[in-house]
Parts: sequence; structure tokens; C-alpha cells
Amino acid sequence: MTAHPRIGVLGGCGGAGASVFAAVLAARAAAELGTAFLIDCDPVGGGLDVLLGCERAPGSRWGQVRLRGGSLDPAVLRDCLPRWHQVSVLAVDDPPALDPDALVRIATAAASAGPVLLDLARWSSPVRTAALDSCDLAVLVTPAEVRAVTAGAAIAGALDPARAGLVVRGSAASLPADRIAALLGLPVLGELGYDPASRHPGGLDPRRVRRRTGQVAEAVLRQARTARAAARPGEAA
Repeated sequence: MTAHPRIGVLGGCGGAGASVFAAVLAARAAAELGTAFLIDCDPVGGGLDVLLGCERAPGSRWGQVRLRGGSLDPAVLRDCLPRWHQVSVLAVDDPPALDPDALVRIATAAASAGPVLLDLARWSSPVRTAALDSCDLAVLVTPAEVRAVTAGAAIAGALDPARAGLVVRGSAASLPADRIAALLGLPVLGELGYDPASRHPGGLDPRRVRRRTGQVAEAVLRQARTARAAARPGEAA
């Protein structure tokens, strides 16, 4: 059975831009393959649909998720969720509705239809643990700042270095990306400048992201496909 990669994205500190990067990854994947899924796993993030500007789009949010026994049809899942630039978005509207078992079932079903991006909270929880366990690649987004790297160290310690990497945002001569990688024990997947695309009044528009942001997103997607193929050689992504 064809299965697409699952990628978890989390910030090393508040305001790192992890949610924006997760959305850019989803949009790039959908532009290439025709569909992708973006799952909000942060109960206090304010709702990914608000960030994207699709909070009024029809479709189910976490508060409307009701799973019964049996398999979950990925086509039904895709069509019942709000759409944003060919991405099916499952946003948090009711934090207590987030459930680790439901998350894994939804992510597994979604991955049979397209790449799955999981926007994760920074703090440890059963939801985050379940999400990370199911991911082929975890991406830690951290600004190139001493305080941000210090905050990110605890998060990096919970990640499997064989299935995780860094995206470094901004630059600092005194704290280059390779130094951050050494401090956090994770490889660098890419380096980004600050991208104003998320400040658009209508929400994040992936067509407005800087070229460099798109290039890093594509590199991360390639790495995720490679990680999935290596971990599950019997599956074709």
C-alpha cells in the first residue's frame, strides 16, 4: 500500500515560526501531489485555521471528530475537512477533543492519500508523544538566538536524532547553524530568513513565501520521503 511521509514540526521556543513552516510544507506537498493534510496538535495555539485565514471555511474541526471502529476512509477524511490551497486542515477548536489514539488513526489514514504535517506543541504530552512516535521525520524550528537554543535543548533531547533535524531561522555570526546543531545534537535540514508571508491580512498565503523558504521546505520533504523509505522499505511513497 502506498503511504506518504508524516512530518512533525515544533518550535524550539515561542514565536519560532513552526506553525508557519508546517503550513508551507503542507502547501508545497499539495502543489506537487494534489493533496496533503495539516493536523493541528497544539491545544493552545489559537487554531491553525485562523493562522491560515480559513477559519470560516466549512468542514470539521477537532471538536467534531467522532471515530468509530473499523478503517477510516482517507477520501472521506480529506473531503470533510476545510481546504486551504489543496491542503485538508484539521484545526483545534476544542482543546480537550485532542486525543492521541484518534490522532494516530487520522494521521495513518491520511498518509495513504497524501503527506501529513503535524503542527506540534512544545511541551510534552500524550498527544505529542503519540504524534512523534508516528512520524517519519521531526523538524525542530529554532531562531539563531542563545535563549531560543537554550529553550530548544529540552525539546531536542526528546527527539530521535535518526528521525529529526533542525531548521534554523535567522542568522548570527556568533551562533552559526553548525554550532546550534552541535549544541542540540541534531543535523541541520535548512536555514531560513524571516518571512513576512504570515503577516498578510487574509492569512498565510503560500504564494507569497520567499524563494528560500520554499527551497528549504522542498529539501525537508525530500528528507522525509527518504526517511520513510529507509524505515519502511516494503512501502512505496
